[in-house]
Amino acid sequence: MRAVLSLGALVLASACGEGGQPRLFGGDAGPSRWERDSVFLASRPTLLFRVIPDASGAVTIPIAAIGASGISGLNLSAQAWRAIDRSYMQSGQSLAVLRGSRVVDSMRMFRGMWQPGAAPLDSLSCPVVVPVGRALKTGLASEALGAFATNGPRPPLKSEGLMSSDEVERALANIGTLVAPSSGIPPGQLSRYNRRVTQVPTGINGGNTLVVEYNDPTPLPDSIPAFGERPRQFIVVLDRGNFGVRPTFSFSTIGSIRSARKQVFLDYLDVDDDGVPELLFGLEDPGPFAAYTSVLRYQNDSWRETYRFNGNRCVF
Repeated sequence: MRAVLSLGALVLASACGEGGQPRLFGGDAGPSRWERDSVFLASRPTLLFRVIPDASGAVTIPIAAIGASGISGLNLSAQAWRAIDRSYMQSGQSLAVLRGSRVVDSMRMFRGMWQPGAAPLDSLSCPVVVPVGRALKTGLASEALGAFATNGPRPPLKSEGLMSSDEVERALANIGTLVAPSSGIPPGQLSRYNRRVTQVPTGINGGNTLVVEYNDPTPLPDSIPAFGERPRQFIVVLDRGNFGVRPTFSFSTIGSIRSARKQVFLDYLDVDDDGVPELLFGLEDPGPFAAYTSVLRYQNDSWRETYRFNGNRCVF
């Protein structure tokens, strides 16, 4: 019986090609993973890179492909990742820095993941590794780098007008009494929170989108149970509706080790070439997953997550 099982295993192994692809006797059943990846790379896709500034420049990580077909993950072979590293991330290459869906600066790459003549930037022990590169900013040193970069141009947005400060304040007037209580924040308590308002020129219903982040800086002991406790972070997105401004997305968390991690609004970017930008969020304290990115798209009168890169660079 053992001989039969061993023979069966050998037949099964011989029937599989690269990456476990089935192979028919006398030829492959279809293209190998690298052949498919090489066709993708030959199309010169527009890639989205996460930019993580540090004291000596920035780390760059490719996290998705963007374009007319939308945003999609990069499920590539090890050979394809090395090709991306050579094409976009090694010394002599450059990436366009994005802010507000526009190219505003450039970064000069000075070190790829697998730079010739040097050891790899890191040594993750997994079968396939998403590469990282190191970059220098080439624009105005006084301006902070954006959170994203790309290897190609981006189309203009359909709407670029901004609301006045008075219009913004009127739109925010009822958050404390009509919106925050549904997330567990009693009326009158928003004064405890630091507020950050970002105006996004989406043109939705003829208006702009407001991303409002409330953060309570008061430390929260981990011993406090999450159940029934007032959130320490509250994020609400507002858009124009038929009867005035209304919430189209909200998120809240206690912020303890037992609850959802706090988020931070990173930027807005049109990832599907339709002229309307998406909203991109990261984690306030991402730990080892610094490239974590969540992408929200406006669908059916609300903002919904359509893509997430969890920051894990190991592919199994």
